Amino acid sequence: MGWRRLSASIPASLDDEIAAVLGAGSLGVEIVPAGAGLSAVRVYLGPADDAAAWRARAERILGAHGIAPSDGAIELAEIEDGDWVLRWQSALSPIALGARFVVLPHEGLDAPEGREAIRLVPGMAFGTGEHPTTRLCAQALEAQVAPGSRWLDLGCGTGILAIVAVFSGAVRVVALDADPEAAHVASEVVRANGLTGRIEVGTGSIGAVSGTFDGIVANIQASFFLAEAAALSAALSPAGVLAISGFLVEDIPEIEAALSAARLTLFERSSDDPWACLVARRAGS
Repeated sequence: MGWRRLSASIPASLDDEIAAVLGAGSLGVEIVPAGAGLSAVRVYLGPADDAAAWRARAERILGAHGIAPSDGAIELAEIEDGDWVLRWQSALSPIALGARFVVLPHEGLDAPEGREAIRLVPGMAFGTGEHPTTRLCAQALEAQVAPGSRWLDLGCGTGILAIVAVFSGAVRVVALDADPEAAHVASEVVRANGLTGRIEVGTGSIGAVSGTFDGIVANIQASFFLAEAAALSAALSPAGVLAISGFLVEDIPEIEAALSAARLTLFERSSDDPWACLVARRAGS
């Protein structure tokens, strides 16, 4: 009871970009062909979500991309339950992540030879590893996680990146998400992968963190890094590494300036157009 689906019609050339922004913080998002160069973006909302606020947000996001609300055909519809998650997941194939891993979205799938499996929990949303920013962060973790290191995963979603960090050598990971439902999903995924002893999942963000970490990974929107660069730097050990994504290539100069002001030195950039990933280290390490 109370489940809703927000849908909008958008140009197919913008579907990944709009879906990533519009779907942030939702229970899940999918893109389906809508004919003649169009895609339908469907965002799924829970009983506690403010439907009017989500509609207004959709209008703002589409407007920022030059799409009038009338052209976007924004609609909100009640749906009976959350079975859409199962239907969506059951249609997904194994998702390669980085050079070593593969996400298995549902039961009955096996990892291809040479890849280590990360298993999701059927019926739970918040990200499957399909999005380019997740792949970029996973690649950064493979390269930067040192054996025996301690990492922080901010905006953890399903906990995929926390699991990648452990499989890459981290001895301990704290995984936090500001959304309690996402943190609950991450806890279930961590349990399904047998890592409850090495990954601590909780609700919160950088303000809830105490102590320092050898590395921080965060796949969050650009505004977070502009506002919290100093806090991220303070949470890193003197040799600490920061790997971040969730923003566009065009956002790099502004984010780099914020990191530099917080004594974080950028030493690696990567991209999967239009998405970017930056890796930095505390200055003076």
